[in-house]
Amino acid sequence: MDFEFTEQEKMYRDSLRDFLKKEYVPIVDKMDAKGPLTRAEAIDVMKKFQQLGIGLDQENARGFVGSPILFGIFAEEVGKVWPSLLTLFGMGALPAIYVPLASDEVKAKLLPRLEAAEFIGCFAETEPEAGCDTSKLKTTARPVGDHYVVNGSKTWISNATIADTALVGVTNTETGAQTFLLLDREVSPWEANELHKIGWKASPTGEMFFEDCKVPKENELGVLMGNALKLGPKLREVLPLSDGFMKLLTTMEPFTAMMTLPRAGMALAATGIAQASFEAALNYAKERKQFGKPIGKHQLIQEMLYEMAVSIETARLLGYKAADAIVKGQPEARKLSAMAKVYAGEMSVKVTYRAMQIHGGAGLATEMPLERYFRDARMMTVPDGTSEMMKLVTGYTLLGKGFGAYS
Repeated sequence: MDFEFTEQEKMYRDSLRDFLKKEYVPIVDKMDAKGPLTRAEAIDVMKKFQQLGIGLDQENARGFVGSPILFGIFAEEVGKVWPSLLTLFGMGALPAIYVPLASDEVKAKLLPRLEAAEFIGCFAETEPEAGCDTSKLKTTARPVGDHYVVNGSKTWISNATIADTALVGVTNTETGAQTFLLLDREVSPWEANELHKIGWKASPTGEMFFEDCKVPKENELGVLMGNALKLGPKLREVLPLSDGFMKLLTTMEPFTAMMTLPRAGMALAATGIAQASFEAALNYAKERKQFGKPIGKHQLIQEMLYEMAVSIETARLLGYKAADAIVKGQPEARKLSAMAKVYAGEMSVKVTYRAMQIHGGAGLATEMPLERYFRDARMMTVPDGTSEMMKLVTGYTLLGKGFGAYS
């Protein structure tokens, strides 16, 4: 069993660290305090990352979304510096991967945006009355001729206010089946309102409202997946996905498969936040003196640092184990990604709390990054499935069919 990154992965990590240190470490606190990124600011972020070879366009996505381990490294390193940026890539990737499977007309509009790093996507499933219960979506898609007419609303959707493309969960009014539709905002416009959060301050989050919104039937997920099957062996040339992830998409419900990578990414982003907090606490414990000696010499401080270090290492290992299962297309990817998200998310809250305690009064100062770490860590236990729902997913995968706690 090899726990080391390959040389390529190490180079990717190191270049990403250098980039983040240069571009965002100097400005993150000021920019985060300003609030949600505008669309222009978000596109500027996407363009800068694209220069590094990280993006949602087909070429760069192969070494990003198409490599779960590199995606995990990205999530951890960006999480350590500025978690608010992650939704531009993580949530944007979900509609982006289906663009190459769309009609020629849709591709003609959206592929140039992807190539130019001007594509901002969102994944819209959560609804006001349902929250985590997505079994009976109230947003409806009524078939009319060659279109669906969509009505309903979504809430707590990352990138909702600045997105140009969305993958939206709906219920077909004729069949009662749930599916997803790929929406281009210029063709199928929606309204959006900003929502304010405790953390991820620079990440735009909002409500989405659909009123008689027309969406071509060819943009329905079943049609898109049908187009994928028609490609046969050429599919790997079109989609920037690993063989393992493709296997998950064809052996699981598409939504279940799609969420494995974001959840593993969330776990490693939480690990990054915790690592930043730990490093701040470790340095402070060496420098701060109380009772005639550095506080790092006090037993309680050392115990806290021990607990922080062990839990971070555990979360990191679990996160990359989940990513490895996705690489290999293993069915346990669902369980491992859920477990990793729960453990790492709750771990990051505890670690940032301890880091603030080690800093004492200084840890409460808004001028210190610790309060941002703490707020961002608190976010990690809710999006992409709350800790409680992830525990139920884990329980179901452990016990098997017939033991779904929410069905």
